[in-house]
Amino acid sequence: MNLNKTGFFTAFTFLSAPVWATPQLKEAESIPSVIAAMTLEEKAAFVSGTGMNNAEKVAGAAGSTLAIPRLGIPQIVFADGPVGVRLGAGPTGGEKRFATGFPVSVAMAATWDPAIIKRVGGAIGDEAKRYGVDLILGPAINIQRHPLNGRNFEYFTEDPLLNAIMTASYIDGMQTEGVGAVLKHFAANNQETRRQIVNEIISDRALHEIYFPGFEYAMEKAQPWAVMSSYPSINGTPSSQNPWLLKDVLRQQWKFDGFVMSDWYGVADPVSALKGGNDLNMPGGRTPDDSLFLTPNTDPKDVVLAALKSGELTQDQIDENIRNLLNVVIKTHRFKNGDAAVMPEPVDHSALARQIAADSMVLLKNDAQTLPMKATFRVAAFGQNIDNFFVTGGGSAEVNIDPKRLVTLPQGLKNAGIALIRQIGDQTLDEPVNQPVITKAAQQSDIALISIGRSSTEGADRYSMAMHTAEVAMIQKVASAFHQQNKKVVVLLNIGSPIEMASWEQYADAILLTWQPGEQAGNAVADILLGKVNPSGKLPLTFPKRLEDSPSFGNYPGNAKTVIYGEGIYVGYRYFDTKRIAPMYPFGYGLSYSTVNYGKISPEKPVFNIDTENSIEVSIPVRNTSGIDTKEVVQLYVHDNASRLDRPEQELKAFEKVSLSAGEEKRVAFKLDKRAFSYYDEDKNNWVLEPGLFTLRIGRSSRDIHAETPLIVKSSTPAFSFDTPWIDIQTYEKAATIVARFIGDEQTNAWIYGNPTLGDKLEDALKLKPEFAKDEAKRQKLKQEILQEINSL
Repeated sequence: MNLNKTGFFTAFTFLSAPVWATPQLKEAESIPSVIAAMTLEEKAAFVSGTGMNNAEKVAGAAGSTLAIPRLGIPQIVFADGPVGVRLGAGPTGGEKRFATGFPVSVAMAATWDPAIIKRVGGAIGDEAKRYGVDLILGPAINIQRHPLNGRNFEYFTEDPLLNAIMTASYIDGMQTEGVGAVLKHFAANNQETRRQIVNEIISDRALHEIYFPGFEYAMEKAQPWAVMSSYPSINGTPSSQNPWLLKDVLRQQWKFDGFVMSDWYGVADPVSALKGGNDLNMPGGRTPDDSLFLTPNTDPKDVVLAALKSGELTQDQIDENIRNLLNVVIKTHRFKNGDAAVMPEPVDHSALARQIAADSMVLLKNDAQTLPMKATFRVAAFGQNIDNFFVTGGGSAEVNIDPKRLVTLPQGLKNAGIALIRQIGDQTLDEPVNQPVITKAAQQSDIALISIGRSSTEGADRYSMAMHTAEVAMIQKVASAFHQQNKKVVVLLNIGSPIEMASWEQYADAILLTWQPGEQAGNAVADILLGKVNPSGKLPLTFPKRLEDSPSFGNYPGNAKTVIYGEGIYVGYRYFDTKRIAPMYPFGYGLSYSTVNYGKISPEKPVFNIDTENSIEVSIPVRNTSGIDTKEVVQLYVHDNASRLDRPEQELKAFEKVSLSAGEEKRVAFKLDKRAFSYYDEDKNNWVLEPGLFTLRIGRSSRDIHAETPLIVKSSTPAFSFDTPWIDIQTYEKAATIVARFIGDEQTNAWIYGNPTLGDKLEDALKLKPEFAKDEAKRQKLKQEILQEINSL
């Protein structure tokens, strides 16, 4: 005991705080006591958001959670910003909050470069942290199912593997900066038309093979802090209150440990959403009076509070929702370090914005080495958006770019020293093309530059891929005038989704797909045109010749309240390649100013024993045969030669963007795991890998394959059966040799009508041999011996 001179206990012998003190949020261990100390009113409000434009700590942010100071719970602030932090007016209403404007997401994916995507995620996270934003509402990773989806610009790709890798890299970069990523929209937010009321009928196989992998991979590799549920219903149940989606798949199967939040006004039933696994209803506050989807003029926190008091919503359920939220709150920069500056010093990420913009651009055509052009060329510029180049999309993905840092197309060309002769940049589409002006321009300049632009935005789907007749006429007239002078015509496509090109492509000597390239647009375009940057972008989606060729054409956008995903797993190139439909430009396509040669795949005819190995590695040498440094995207596709279920012709299963100096050769290695050869079986509710023969194809696009080799997936289950197509046996030389030893070369090479199996081939051949012709038992015995020997390979 500690006694003072008067004989009383000194103060420090008591507890530092009385046992009845209010708990404070400090670390994970404190969360249960904090939840227990919350009132019902606090609980209902905490899972409901604070309403539109009510983020006290960061004015102009998209939304926030309730702060509960007495429990040490800070307000958590969300901002839009998949391609740059998006904030509204500053705290006094007048200041603009600017951020670096990076290229739109589809352009980012066109780099096929996870390393630079990670850097972009980190840069956005850095700027968000400086503004006091705790979580960014992005990335948006829905699949580009149809060319007319208004948000295709905001999504990465049509392919689940490319989507997955870009997503994980972006999240990893952002969260390294201490800012959380909100992965959206889970799941299948693939159209804007009637997005809040549409019911999507999608097979489990399509969900798992096409629409889920980006989310699943992100959970495994990057652990996003939060996930945003989507507006649509999936197979009859709203995504925001779907326990199969948000609990069974997301948490139990993929082990997600963050929180789930709704899209803005995306919850029709707040109580069912909480029960279904949606932890936070956003934005909170009263719903609009004119809402058709929600009950007008109601506050979700009032609905939740009433449900708590009536017992419709249990304490255990809401405590689980709150626990998921608090587990993320304690990770945030605000919780650990307090509030950020209201108006921080600007940070300069313009060099990165310029680099990724140039790396994303796809050279679609370059006849007779039209590009790169000479810096001394005088350029005649045509097109309605020469002065109004679209640099970003609209809606929640829009970025407030500082006008002082925005580099327009004319400014970028001027910065590069290009003499620009202005022609019809201000022409409206309804005006006739002025032929005398074009003819004069052809005489006064060295090359024509035509810009074709399209805006992109959330909230509305496009109504057409078509070109305006005035645009096509302009291209034709300009091409005619310039070609008569032996001068070239370059078309810039300033777009976020495919447009129709078959009607005019032949008139252009070069076509450069610039996308919507962010704040450094003009500089990046000039870098490509002059050859300061060798184009290395590749298409992350298929460009169809006609809208009608798209796999979802007959099922988009559906009827009044339902859209059927009738194309199933055949999305994008999976459909075009399987159906042998020629696209305008294939998935993975893109030219450069250099040439790269591919060698042979090593090892030749590999065997993957899935009983003893978890993966198999193959490699291929690639050589830059030009005098120009380059970056090559080496793409590996897998073809399943025989499967119980229909499968696409081929699927991207690995890729690598490799830098090659002039004349340099590198060996690119790929590691393929079991999932690379598997399909999702709805009957088994699981992924299935069937042993058998596959073909590995490596090239520079889905339609430009430069090397291939057969691969056997082997296990205790035989790789071959009598049902194996005979063509697959012929593909695998060792197996064909065994068959020939038994039935002879003549019968081995003999043609059989249709698509015979190994069993058909052996049966027909053995019936021609006198000793087997009338003895079925003897034929069956020999057939089994042949099959056994083939499977011993």
